Amino acid sequence: MLTLFVMPLLAITPLATLVIFPVLWRTLGSALGWYLRKKTDGRRCHVLDLVEKDEEQYRKQGGGQKSSSDEDGGWETVDSYALGTSCNGGKGEKDWDGIVGFFHPFW
Repeated sequence: MLTLFVMPLLAITPLATLVIFPVLWRTLGSALGWYLRKKTDGRRCHVLDLVEKDEEQYRKQGGGQKSSSDEDGGWETVDSYALGTSCNGGKGEKDWDGIVGFFHPFW
């Protein structure tokens, strides 16, 4: 009598883990994504409208035009050389051929 219940359960277990659970998981994820998009759609449209109005107001005020004095953005005041690495608080070399990089925490 026990084998009548155990054998079908053992037969369906691999099927459930390979087919049923992934389909169920994907369906639940899609439903949650649809719900979140539907819930935040009004706020997203409102923010996009505000951004569009701000950009239009900025263009009307003449903010989109560049003057000839700001063309370089102030880079002409930056020194043309960079200091090298220093040892224990000493001064660095002027002729440093290293690489300066920035590692973004989300990339």
